[in-house]
Amino acid sequence: MNDTEKLEEQLKNAMQKWFNVSRCSTRYQNKQLAECGDIVVKFVHPTQKHDAADFDTQSLVDETIEWVLPLERIKVFDSFAAFHVKRESVFRCFIMKCLEGQLCCDNELQKEIYLTSDVDETCSDKFNMTEFRLSVIHKVVRNLLEFRGFVVPNRPTEGHSLAIHITRNRKESTGIELLCGPITSHSINATDYVKKRANDMQLIAQHKYGIRVRNHQRFQETIASLGRSAAIVDMLESKASSPIDMRKEKNQSSKGAAFILYNYARLSVLFRTYEERQKTGYYPKLPSIENVDFSLLKEEDEWHLFWVYVVGFPDLIKQALGDGQLARMSPHLVLNFTSSLVICLSKYYRRVRILTENRDHLLPIMFARIYLLKSVYYVLSALLKILDLEAVTQM
Repeated sequence: MNDTEKLEEQLKNAMQKWFNVSRCSTRYQNKQLAECGDIVVKFVHPTQKHDAADFDTQSLVDETIEWVLPLERIKVFDSFAAFHVKRESVFRCFIMKCLEGQLCCDNELQKEIYLTSDVDETCSDKFNMTEFRLSVIHKVVRNLLEFRGFVVPNRPTEGHSLAIHITRNRKESTGIELLCGPITSHSINATDYVKKRANDMQLIAQHKYGIRVRNHQRFQETIASLGRSAAIVDMLESKASSPIDMRKEKNQSSKGAAFILYNYARLSVLFRTYEERQKTGYYPKLPSIENVDFSLLKEEDEWHLFWVYVVGFPDLIKQALGDGQLARMSPHLVLNFTSSLVICLSKYYRRVRILTENRDHLLPIMFARIYLLKSVYYVLSALLKILDLEAVTQM
């Protein structure tokens, strides 16, 4: 059970104690957090109307001081309550988990799942577009399962408890089937399509992001990798079972893959720049997390980025795996989440200067922001690995 699940259990018990509510639904907010709260708990079939004046909300807040994620404020309405968590505590808790690689630690699962598909990976150079899409979905599902803590053997072993098959057509099967929709294209195979996307990405790299070619061989290797990433993103933009018509121009934009990888490279360069300046003596050594004041992170953009995409990352993994119902897996949710994350990150990065001058009054907030972005970097790195996108550390 992760920390947000523990918090949900604590809230459920508190609802019974505080409001005499036996049934409730919990929703983690992803917008207007300052106004609407970080978490909203709706009372299901409340036995009475609740009035904020009936409750000493500060006393309720005080009761949560020992919770895994203590509360800062509570607002009570007729049929629901809105909760604001104590931000400084949440920043410290989840940044520490990211630094320790424990944000999604569910290795206690260790359940074995045998995963198969309709395609032969040894013939990938001959894939048509539907086969390529099926292969992409297969890899993402495998990565999701392994990230969640499942064991996914390459060959069936005696006594494996569950089998998942990714297929183009429904079949009689004793296991779980994940349907992959067909692709309609202009008679292009997967190899040529990846090359086409590489050409698209080269234009974006040079004209939009202003990349200058210094090492031609390295540049071509990078462009080939970007082309593969763009093709993978194309395969994941729709629900797995939905058909894709590649003849439509709207399905051939490279913006998504380029933007994701550009923002990853942005963070890589930021950390590298800090380390280089620290070695020259311009910046002091980054303090340990225990000595960082996260109460300085007061920007709403900072909290939104952290709450929705760092704290919310473990729940995204669960949702993509069907919330425990593997037959309802939705690998496209991982791409949706990644795209939303980099949009939020880019907005914040453009507005806020992270690396400041070396002045005593500026360093504490810079340290807090670097740690914030380290946690975002951890999540983004994990997302790229799950999506099978090759990370780019400079663009």
